[in-house]
Amino acid sequence: MYIRAEYEKREQLKYISHLELMNTFRKTFRRAEIPVRYSQGYNPHIIFSMSQPLPVGVIGFHEYFDLELKVKKSLGLIKDQINKSLPSGLKIIDGVFIDKKEKSLQAVVNTAIYSYEMSFSSEAVEQETILNDFLNEKKIEITRFRRNKENRMIDLATMIYNGRVLKDNIWEFTISTGSSGNVRPQEVIRALKLKTKGLIQEIPLVNIKRLGMFVRKDGRLYKPTNKEVLKKEVNKS
Repeated sequence: MYIRAEYEKREQLKYISHLELMNTFRKTFRRAEIPVRYSQGYNPHIIFSMSQPLPVGVIGFHEYFDLELKVKKSLGLIKDQINKSLPSGLKIIDGVFIDKKEKSLQAVVNTAIYSYEMSFSSEAVEQETILNDFLNEKKIEITRFRRNKENRMIDLATMIYNGRVLKDNIWEFTISTGSSGNVRPQEVIRALKLKTKGLIQEIPLVNIKRLGMFVRKDGRLYKPTNKEVLKKEVNKS
């Protein structure tokens, strides 16, 4: 029996890495006495997986993990048990039971929405105009820097689906993520800096928030817990 849980990672824990986050959850499951299932072999581990990692320094809302249980229990009870044992800054929001044959989160989640606290080199900036011009570009090429690999040029134009100005200096972008085409959130800012010749300045990761992870299907966005994404009917009991 698998559950797909939705959680949020807040300000208090924004500097822990993805590996540290996974270890925090594993310790919490044991502390909360959740009836998790372990893998077989010489080094058994909790059968547990997460959606695409958050960069260190970025907080996240509508994040997800899959967890296998040995026995079925009330989702409400599981959520309460986990939340009581989680450190401040982590919280389970919701969850559903899913079939074991469902594709993994890494395989189905393909879209992320980020908000950016922008920085400009001038006070007189037509933000809507700059954003619209950027989104209308047919090519948005930047260099992707890769650790222990040769850097390469990538085109972001087809992987930035939407953008809008939420309010002064706060912009939102809907971008591709995952194996089919992945945009790093800081790459959007680097591309904007290049296109505006420095009018838009690079910002630290702490100025970026991931507002949600989604499955983009037929031009619409769905949560990975939505019945439109799952093969079998959602079960919240």
